Amino acid sequence: MIRLDAKTLVIGSGPGGAMTACVLAEAGHEVLLVEEGDHVPVGATEPYSLDDMTRKWRNGGLTPSFGPVKVTYVEGRCLGGASEINAALYHPPVVSVLDQWARDYGITDLGGDALLRHIDAVEREASVSPFPGSPGIASERLAAGAASLGWKSVPVKRFWKYDAANPLGRRQSMTETYLPRARAAGARIQDGLKVKRLLLEGPRAVGAIATNREGRRVEIRCERVIVCGGAVQTALILRRSGLTRGIGDTLTMNPMIRVVAEFDDRINEPAVGVPVQQIEAFKPSMTLGCSNGTLAHLALWLVGAQGDREKLLAEWWRFGVFYAKVMGKTRGRVRNVPLVDEAHVSFKLERDDLALLGLAAERLATVLLAAGARSVVNPVPGAPAIRSLADLPALRAGVEAGKAQVTAIHLHSTVPMGAEARGCPADAYGKLRGLENVWVNDASLLPDTPGINPQGTILAIARRNAERLLG
Repeated sequence: MIRLDAKTLVIGSGPGGAMTACVLAEAGHEVLLVEEGDHVPVGATEPYSLDDMTRKWRNGGLTPSFGPVKVTYVEGRCLGGASEINAALYHPPVVSVLDQWARDYGITDLGGDALLRHIDAVEREASVSPFPGSPGIASERLAAGAASLGWKSVPVKRFWKYDAANPLGRRQSMTETYLPRARAAGARIQDGLKVKRLLLEGPRAVGAIATNREGRRVEIRCERVIVCGGAVQTALILRRSGLTRGIGDTLTMNPMIRVVAEFDDRINEPAVGVPVQQIEAFKPSMTLGCSNGTLAHLALWLVGAQGDREKLLAEWWRFGVFYAKVMGKTRGRVRNVPLVDEAHVSFKLERDDLALLGLAAERLATVLLAAGARSVVNPVPGAPAIRSLADLPALRAGVEAGKAQVTAIHLHSTVPMGAEARGCPADAYGKLRGLENVWVNDASLLPDTPGINPQGTILAIARRNAERLLG
């Protein structure tokens, strides 16, 4: 057995873990951060390629959940976590949502005004920037279609840095921002180390049990633990440790469907990256926008298309991928299964969520037709393509019936923070109830879905909580 020692153990290197390690290390604390996945530097793999999805994504990119409607979800499994694999889109926390959480869950110091300085710091430190110049053909088409319908749309900022030497810029993920700062301040960062469970003695954690790449057992001894593995893995680690009360019972997500739209001329520009245009008219309950258009990604979402897929892919430049995402009310569960290494995740999509997703799909197809699309591939496998407004009722009905391919890229709320009276297992700053020295500081803490890409919200809240840990 291998033995490691640390004052503070941070488990997970995504936005929550990276921010936590950075704040504590820069304040002079001894920190050991461990990450299950490998360090794959930005630019080392082609985005959404087989190599990229094998090295950075858990289970190659799509993990199925259990339930009447099959929902596939994604998790990063690399140094930097989800910040290395997502579209790097930035949404500032929605003030009305923060204020509602503060009221409904009894969370002090969380409203929009209280979090403002943390939001400002994240935007500055992580180089949140607008896309320079034209946002690309797909963005322009979506904007034109929205304008013709009277729907507001905007190009979204990204965690991205631009300079004269690199006009396309560079992703500002955790391995480019907070993790290098943490290491420079003295934090030890160890990848390839999977934490299985915490070691508990009474009301205290004294360490954790992990395995390394070779499968050897590693025992980490520490004085305090901060778990930042993401909504699924954080709940899994805690439940394996015997901490089950209120943990893993309230998983939330933003259900999403993707469609492929066919145009008569070029729409797809993989070199531009993920197009940044989004329709604002229905936020935060509903977001319509552009998705990644690489050949592998396009092929994935053409699976249900009628006709010869190889012939369609031969003219890939005429096809763009778009999505509709809604602010779901569905609550899922995370469970650990004896002798099984992976989490058991289940969702039972609420009827209201399916109805809202059906409306979102209808609106997405409407705006794509208005943007000049010749057809829109139906997200219901085997169903005919949408070619006119007359096809929309059938599309909506199919989605509402749960027949469409549903995915989730944002998961939260498995260890919600808030008042004890609300049944929250973590207090207003992420400290687990009943334990003296264990905290959670990632997406698990969000008491409900924020409705938007949550990375900005997670970073701001993690910064707030880490500062609280200091004093």
